[in-house]
Amino acid sequence: MKKLAGFLFTILISLQSIFIYADENKRLIFNSEDIYKIQDVHSLDLSSSAKLLLYITTIADKKKDNYSSALWLYNIDKAQSKNILKKSTSMDQPNFSPDEKYITYLAAGNGKNAEFQQLWAINIKTHIKRQLTKLDNNITDYQWSPDGKKIALIINTKTKAKEGTPPPYVIDRLQFKKDGFKYLGNERHHLHVLTVKTKKITQITDGPFDEFLPSWSPDSNKIAYTTKKGDPDRHSNWNIYITDLKSNSTQLTTHIGADADPDWGSRPQWSPDGNKIAYMRSGDPTLLWYSITQVAVTNTTTKKTTLLTESLDRNTSFPAWGKNSETLYFVLEDDTNSQLVRYTNNISDFCQHTSSMDIDSYSAEQSCDYWQPTIELITTNKYFISNYSKAFDIENGKIALILATSKTPNEIFLLKHGHADQISSHNTDFIDSRIYNPIERISYKSKDGTEIHGMMVKPYDFNPNKKYPLLIRIHGGPVSQYDLQFYLQWQIFASNNYIVMAVNPRGSSGRGEAFQKAIYSDWGNVDGQDIISAADYALSTGFIDEEKLGIGGWSYGAMLTNYVIAKDQRFKAATSGAGISNILSGFGDDQYIRDYIIELGLPWEDTDKWLNVSNPFFNADKINTPTLFLVGEEDYNVPMIGSEQMYQALKYLSVPSQLIIYPGEHHSFSTPSYEKDVINRYLSWYNKYLNKQ
Repeated sequence: MKKLAGFLFTILISLQSIFIYADENKRLIFNSEDIYKIQDVHSLDLSSSAKLLLYITTIADKKKDNYSSALWLYNIDKAQSKNILKKSTSMDQPNFSPDEKYITYLAAGNGKNAEFQQLWAINIKTHIKRQLTKLDNNITDYQWSPDGKKIALIINTKTKAKEGTPPPYVIDRLQFKKDGFKYLGNERHHLHVLTVKTKKITQITDGPFDEFLPSWSPDSNKIAYTTKKGDPDRHSNWNIYITDLKSNSTQLTTHIGADADPDWGSRPQWSPDGNKIAYMRSGDPTLLWYSITQVAVTNTTTKKTTLLTESLDRNTSFPAWGKNSETLYFVLEDDTNSQLVRYTNNISDFCQHTSSMDIDSYSAEQSCDYWQPTIELITTNKYFISNYSKAFDIENGKIALILATSKTPNEIFLLKHGHADQISSHNTDFIDSRIYNPIERISYKSKDGTEIHGMMVKPYDFNPNKKYPLLIRIHGGPVSQYDLQFYLQWQIFASNNYIVMAVNPRGSSGRGEAFQKAIYSDWGNVDGQDIISAADYALSTGFIDEEKLGIGGWSYGAMLTNYVIAKDQRFKAATSGAGISNILSGFGDDQYIRDYIIELGLPWEDTDKWLNVSNPFFNADKINTPTLFLVGEEDYNVPMIGSEQMYQALKYLSVPSQLIIYPGEHHSFSTPSYEKDVINRYLSWYNKYLNKQ
């Protein structure tokens, strides 16, 4: 359901298990074995001098049935790349030390610390690695101080599992479940500081709260971090605090919504002069993820906040300062694309035409209208840069990026003289050996006249005089979008002779807050009509077989699939992965208790709202579409009960249906063979009911 939910899963999974050659050029079509060929390029870091570059590649290991990562060191001056760490299953967050003598990263410890994430270091000259910490707790985040003398650590105080019969779970929290964590106890994430010379670790914060995203001041004397006070299970009011590393912490931000929410993964960014902090900030907290995420800058002395991107009416993320305190970079999410942007005005000039606004009950803050001429697109719309994880780094005037196109997965690029130069080619051989199925943008009108955008993928040998089966694929979120980038899943569907439509109905991001919040507490209504209108548009092209309409999605994409097939009986096959339709069953069974109450109210007080969004379950007798349900056994994001209940309803009604449960998996899968199995089952289901195979 949430913005990130299922996103990586739908990118990585693929279809069919056999190789098929094209006669004309001996290249292969995309198939489910490609999950073992494609590499994910991520976790970028530039050295302080901008002469060296770090990144990770991750690939599925078929033999071990896990994901294996490699760490790469690239010398920019010599244009040489070296693999310095191979076959790690837990490596994360590689970073250079400020003096560029070491590379540090997080990975599972050795020996008695093997079940906990520890901090490691590699000597760049000798490539000798050593474990820096030996804790019976997980280190979940870290950052070097600019002077190289200290390292800020976030340590999760999780109790080590004991041998024998496990004790009972004792639950006393309002939110007691979270995907990937199972039941939540009283363990917390606290800020610590490691002194590099002595290896001494000093705890900085404590109490019944969590601290995340540590960020050192330029003089190495302070750390900014984000936390929630009060009962953190009852609100999302994340705020930034600053500690002097002794006993003093001061609150910097007072917005009633989220400032630097750790789920966004973007730590507060000190300006080079140390006078300001840039960060991501939510809008109206009552709108939850339907509000626009903005880039904000707060003065560390006056605590005055400037909203830099409010007038854009687009989500903006991952702010990073340039060489001085006058330039700020961030990612701008627009319609079917995200690009890197540079704000070049002097900070003191940000608000030349501002007015004071009482934005919340805590403070009056400034709002800036800066759309022209103070913003510049750094990347073109040919390239896609992620707005879900940091995909660029800036050091010493140089910019390194992770970019994708509609034809190629992520690779590393360097920005030179305004041009993006590709310096890695981890997926080049794979892509060159496959036949690409062309993607085109589409636009159509929904029933009420609202314009809906998306993409259509046609088979490489498309013939407009033929009739093709159609697959409408729906993204999760709901507040996310399909971007014009490479999706392996789309390519495999198209390679199997399907027309693929991937559309962004109302509720999607990329087109402003009004578009995002159009489905607030009214799921499956206007967005459901947008999907039904997508089928109408496809049929109007003349090359779609009206008896071969398929639909499917994961997470909210599965929920919307269920809404649609309960309203439109034209669909002959559906796949519904990790969805829920009886929303009442989610209350207390998933991780969204706080969000449910804000958006829908309490079920015993606002029963009609809950029943309205539970339409597919209470109208299951209107569904005649054969439906395949799939879910991870340990999914606490959208738990099994959502799929189980819909399967049970359709099975009782004698609608062809099947339920697949994947042992030990969460909302996003981590076992390659299961991911491959999902896609093979998709293909088998669609072939059975659309192509009668």
